[in-house]
Amino acid sequence: MTPIPVIHKQYVEWRKNGYWIKESRVSLDSVVYAFLNGTSPEAIVQSFPVLTLEQVYGAMPAASRFASTHFI
Repeated sequence: MTPIPVIHKQYVEWRKNGYWIKESRVSLDSVVYAFLNGTSPEAIVQSFPVLTLEQVYGAMPAASRFASTHFI
């Protein structure tokens, strides 16, 4: 049986003194604020058309860590 490689993709990166959604000009804190205000991932994509649904869902773990250390 051949092992299946696990693909680990980064969705968030550090640049210019902040965290950003990779390959976009959308800051992680923008996504965090939207989540904290109850905005669905689909609505976030509508608000930030440069993002894909994959990027928004992929950023969720980082957004959760960011929110728990900065807002609580």
